[in-house]
Amino acid sequence: MTDLLSSRESSFNSDYWITFIDPKGKAVATSIGNSVIGANYADRDYFKVHVDKASQGKLFIGEPSEGRVSKKKLFFLSRRVETAKGEFLGVVAAPMNVDRYLKVFANSRFNSDISVALIHANGKVIARVPNSEQAFGRDLRGTVLFDNVRIAPAGSYKSISVFDKVSRVFSYRVIQGLPLIITVGSNDTESTRLLQQNYLIGGGGLAILLLLMLGAGHFSLRTYSRQEERELRYRMLYNASREMEKKLLANEESMKLASLIFQNSGEGMMVTNAQGQILTVNPAFSLLSGYTEKELANHHAYELASNCHDQVFFDRLFECMAQNGYWKGEVWHRNKDGDELLVAMTVNTVHDEQANPFRYVALMSDITQKKASEELIWRQANFDTLTGLPNRRMFHEHLRKEMKKTDRSKLPMALVFVDLDHFKEVNDTQGHDKGDLLLKEVANRLLSCVRSTDTVARLGGDEFTVILSELRNAGDVGRTVQEILQKMNSPFQLEDQTAHISSSIGIALYPKDGADAETLLKNADQAMYLAKQQGRNRSNYYAPVNK
Repeated sequence: MTDLLSSRESSFNSDYWITFIDPKGKAVATSIGNSVIGANYADRDYFKVHVDKASQGKLFIGEPSEGRVSKKKLFFLSRRVETAKGEFLGVVAAPMNVDRYLKVFANSRFNSDISVALIHANGKVIARVPNSEQAFGRDLRGTVLFDNVRIAPAGSYKSISVFDKVSRVFSYRVIQGLPLIITVGSNDTESTRLLQQNYLIGGGGLAILLLLMLGAGHFSLRTYSRQEERELRYRMLYNASREMEKKLLANEESMKLASLIFQNSGEGMMVTNAQGQILTVNPAFSLLSGYTEKELANHHAYELASNCHDQVFFDRLFECMAQNGYWKGEVWHRNKDGDELLVAMTVNTVHDEQANPFRYVALMSDITQKKASEELIWRQANFDTLTGLPNRRMFHEHLRKEMKKTDRSKLPMALVFVDLDHFKEVNDTQGHDKGDLLLKEVANRLLSCVRSTDTVARLGGDEFTVILSELRNAGDVGRTVQEILQKMNSPFQLEDQTAHISSSIGIALYPKDGADAETLLKNADQAMYLAKQQGRNRSNYYAPVNK
């Protein structure tokens, strides 16, 4: 064995080597020099399993561990070696360098968010990217992965990674006949690369792993008479596996990951031909639309769009696709139940060798709830929750916009500041619920006094403002203010009770009474206080104080 292995030392490297261990567990021959000769491996699982004759003819794959001499991260393949009569001669072991598989996995990823891992069936991680150092040897038996493995040998699930706390969709497969599990996780950021649906297939890296396992396992010593023949067979298998690696890594690994992402993407994906007929969809799209892939086959994609989109919309979409090769925007989608959903959609064109459109790939996600939440947040930030009128923030935005409009049109604008008289008494005597009802009714009455182009806002408490824009007749302000005074002075029916209030109003004109929004509001407020001092239930124009 020493002659056989050491004479062929050049056939091996730091990623793969062969060691022969005698019946007592000591290394007596190796393909990488004498560094491990004499080392005791009797306590290692890949040796102890073969002491029992029941392991005869079986390839064993051990758990990941650190090499006793090399200090490298390894996992071991081993076979029992015996005489023709079945006498135990020792164990032939093939340590596999984990770094090799880390490189394969790292090169196969589209981006850094994809994770690939090889895990021993006993629970320990052999190789994983990313977080390889943290993951090596980590026991995952108590995780969601093994909960799923106990149910089925292959499948998918969504979970937060125990290593980097990133939420991913994972697909796994238990390698048939071997104590190995391969997993691939993705957060879908590269889903637009996919062109077609595929089933989960073994990746190039895994194929190489299996070939090397078989090569090492068949390197056995049943007789000394056929040693040269067995060496040649192993060497040929080894060289063939290296050639296969170059081809498989370029094709099968990317196809495997593409299939995994397509099937497990959280976003809907649809592939059509050049005429827009649906060829395939992923499960997320079926969940979004309510239609199965079979139900959608050969239908045109535009049939799923809501009726709110006219022909002009689609003409612009196709024009953009023709010019740029892609389109990105929002589309109202009608699902199988007839419900309309707002989806964010990106469509990319796949061209054939003659640069003609061959396939269209659409990626979409439901943003109906997101848009509704954004609308709610925007309304809460800009509108009074009680009356529905613009709040102080929105009022200032409208005021500045109307001032710019006045600058262009040269038509004056009036800011009317309305403060309720005796509102506190209503709150104190009839309660805050009635006070809220009163404020709502005040808002309705103010809106009834102005044009649709004017703005009514609530600044807070019992203070309201009215922006009267582009006044063509100077008397319009006076008539509007008198109507407000009259309606505020009329009784308010608050369910089973009646409230009597009035209002004090201050008026400032732009640009006469202020060149900016802050000055205009301050002067209207000052005019309102003067109206209160003069007895309430009246209006007053701003007049500068002469010094």
